[in-house]
Formats: sequence, C-alpha cells, structure tokens
Amino acid sequence: MSNRYTLYANTLNETAKLFYQTKTKLTLVLTVLVPVLAAVMLGNLESGIGIALGRDFPQLMLGLFTVVWLPLFLFMAAAESFSGEYAARTIKLVLLRPVSRAKAFASKVLALLGYLAVLLAVVWLVSIAAGLILDSGTTLSGLADSAIAYAAAFVAMSSIGIAASFVAQWLRSGVGTLALCVFLYVAAKLLPFFFPEAGVWSFLAYADWHTLWVGDAAGAGKLLQVFVFLLASCMISYTAGWYLFEKKSF
Repeated sequence: MSNRYTLYANTLNETAKLFYQTKTKLTLVLTVLVPVLAAVMLGNLESGIGIALGRDFPQLMLGLFTVVWLPLFLFMAAAESFSGEYAARTIKLVLLRPVSRAKAFASKVLALLGYLAVLLAVVWLVSIAAGLILDSGTTLSGLADSAIAYAAAFVAMSSIGIAASFVAQWLRSGVGTLALCVFLYVAAKLLPFFFPEAGVWSFLAYADWHTLWVGDAAGAGKLLQVFVFLLASCMISYTAGWYLFEKKSF
C-alpha cells in the first residue's frame, strides 16, 4: 500500500469519525441557525438597516464566527480527536493500522482542517442566501469580496486549529484540553490590552485578517507578510504537536 494512499485512507477514516459524532452534527446545525436567526432579527428592524447590511452580511457573520464560534468548534474537535481518544484508549486502534504515527497525526490534522473548510462553506452559503433575502442586489455585488474573505479566514483559522492540536498533546482529558484551549485563547486575546507589543507576535491577533482582503484595506506586501507569519505559525505548531505525538506512550 503506497504511503500516499495510506494517508488518504486514514484521513477519510478520521473525517468520518469526526462527522459521525453528535457534537459535530449539533455544531453544523448551530452553524446554520446563527446566520438565519441573525438575518431574521435584522430583517425585523427598519428597512434601511436591511438594505445597508445586504452586501456586508456574509462578512458580518464571518467576523462573528472567527472571533467566537469557529475557534470554539475547533477546540472541541481537536480535544475529541486527540485527548478524547487518549482517555478512551481508542487511539491504540488507530496505531494498529498499517500507518505510521506521523501519518496518523497528519490525518487527524487534515480531518480537522477539512471540518473547518466545511464550517466556513456552510456559513458562507447560508449567509449569502440570507443576504439575498435582505437585499439581493448588494449581496451579489459583494459576492467576490466575501468569497475572498472566507478563503483568507481559512488560513487564519487553520493556525488556530493546528495550535489546538498541539495543545491537545499535553493532556489526556478531552474536557481538560477544551478548557485549556479556551483559557489560552482568551488570555492571548486579552494580553495585547496590557502589553500592546505582544499582539504583533501572536497569530491569534490576525484571526480577523480577512478584513484586510476587502477593498484596499491593505497592500500586497502587508498581506504577504501576514500570510507568511500565519504559515510559519502553522508549521511550528504542527511540528511541535507531531513531535509530542511521536513521543507519547499509549
């Protein structure tokens, strides 16, 4: 069996396990409901607000999800995929397959990123549909900008998801890992208020970098700089997580 096929097959298996979980199904339902309920509430306000938000509604939802919901969903998925299996000792079943630890770790991370892509796609599609109801003309005119923003958000959220996979190697409790991820996330978000220079070196400070891709908010040099920084953060977190996964005794 080729190495590429082994990784592909194991990634499919990890993805299936993730999406079969009740938590994942509830998360997908919530991902649909939040934009729908937001659109209903906005639609009940004065008509002027509905027209003004038609173009920006998908990006309004993206801002909400990247700050709160997507990080939380990624923390939950990473905690269940790694620490949850450590606690239940089902990780041994993964390692009994003809797959190396490096590929087992890679397949779990790839499944997590696939989950992120699905969540972003659901938010975008539902938000576009809701935006069309609010104001079809302005929503269609902003379609390209919203697509670019959501693609950019995938990069920023990937850095958070991979970092959560790294943190998940520290504990053998899913609940403990989730609590620790939330604590570290909140602490990292609050730190720049006390030490402004810390925000420059925190990849969490760029969770909303998708806003830089809309219009002329930033030049190509700035976008490339942040992209390289986020990519480096992903590589560091992935390498550190893989190293700990390799050294773990199950």
